[in-house]
Amino acid sequence: MEIDVRITETLVSINDVTLKIKKELEIIEGFVKENGHLHTVVGTANEVLSKKAHGMGLNVADIINESEHKSRSEFEANLLDPMTSTIVTEKLELMNN
Repeated sequence: MEIDVRITETLVSINDVTLKIKKELEIIEGFVKENGHLHTVVGTANEVLSKKAHGMGLNVADIINESEHKSRSEFEANLLDPMTSTIVTEKLELMNN
């Protein structure tokens, strides 16, 4: 019975993450409609993430440096790089859980 409960909890968790991703994609879609360029959207998203991280007392540069050390070949230290926002988002999610 415990396995059923864990499976249910996992599925609920997956659904929650899916809903969060959907909400973020809707926000990005709004940025694209408003600004028209993906580069602008990525820049705006990075600004928003940076402000949220700063508000939480996190240092984005430290998060980026930590990520660089983990996988230098897969990451470039460019604040407009979509990978950066993904890494920062993952770190924020970990901090919120």
